[in-house]
Parts: sequence; structure tokens; C-alpha cells
Amino acid sequence: MKRISYGLTILALTATTILISCDQKKNVEQANTNNTDQTGKSKAKLDKNKVPKTVTNLFYADYPVTTYTDYYGYPAFDYVNDWYGYDPSLYVNDNPETYVIEFGADSAQYKAVYDKNGKKVAIHKTTSTLPAVISGAISQGAYSTWTLEKDKEEIFKDTDKDQLKVYKVNVLKGNEKHTLYFQADGKLLKDKKVA
Repeated sequence: MKRISYGLTILALTATTILISCDQKKNVEQANTNNTDQTGKSKAKLDKNKVPKTVTNLFYADYPVTTYTDYYGYPAFDYVNDWYGYDPSLYVNDNPETYVIEFGADSAQYKAVYDKNGKKVAIHKTTSTLPAVISGAISQGAYSTWTLEKDKEEIFKDTDKDQLKVYKVNVLKGNEKHTLYFQADGKLLKDKKVA
């Protein structure tokens, strides 16, 4: 009887390990196929050795377990007043002032933004759903007849547990595309025409 119980335990652990591995592989594959910016241009990945040690040390202290990690350089921007509004089409390899680290953790995709001294600017978390107040603001606003893109972002000022957050949504109509940024209460902060 003990052998059967032991065998079932091993079988259950093996099945769990396979499921976890498949989920992590799916996240990595999804991240690797998403290697273009909003305009369809390839993103300019940085080698980890080109990212300041201060940035990588603080990142790994904040996120010790990740399923993949990609590094990008970013030019200087006003992250004091516009901490949520970085534009992935501006990634640079030469003399970056800011660094974006894309990674997977807890079955989700993230982008952590750090300045060159290691200060965390923001954390972007991909989400497929929006709070009702944001959905309501879109459906009752100027973009009510526009199509929402599938992936949206929940953007936190310091950590992904922070109460200060902004929601980023892309809307499309014909050849026109806008990126909208909403406060958690549904107030539109920024409307940026992309195409």
C-alpha cells in the first residue's frame, strides 16, 4: 500500500513539474515573439553587461525569480512628472540614460524602468482586463467606437503593490492609433497619437 501511495505522489509531482515548465516555456515564447515596438520595428536589446551593475543588482533584489529577462536602453525623459509614459519605440543602444528590463514572473509579463543610477521609475504589468471604472470611461468617452487592443498595462510608480497606478490602453480606428493613460479613478491623464 505504501508503494502505491509513494508512486502516486511521484506521479503527481512529475505532472505538476511538467505543467509549470510548459507554462514558463509559453511565457518565454510569448515574450520572445513580442520583440517589436508599437511601430513594428525591432527593439534594440542590450547585453546584460552593458547595463550598470547598480541597476541589475537592484532589479534582482526586487525580482529574484524570473522566467526570462531582456534589457533595453532608453533615452533621458521626464520621469518625475511622466513616470508612466515611456515609449518603447524610443529604445536606444548608445548612451542610454534609463534602462527597461522586460521579464516574466508569476505567470505575468513586466517591464521595470530604472534610471542609470538604479532608481526605480516605474513597473509596467501586462494585463488583459481593466477595472470597470476605466472600461466605463472609455465606453462613455471620445473613443467609445474605437477598438481596444488586447494587451493593456497596469503601471505602478514604485512596486507592483503600489497604490499609485495608471492604466495604459491602446485604441484603434482605421489607420489611427492612440495610447491612452488613465488614473485608477478613470480620469484620462494623457492621450498620445501613435499612428
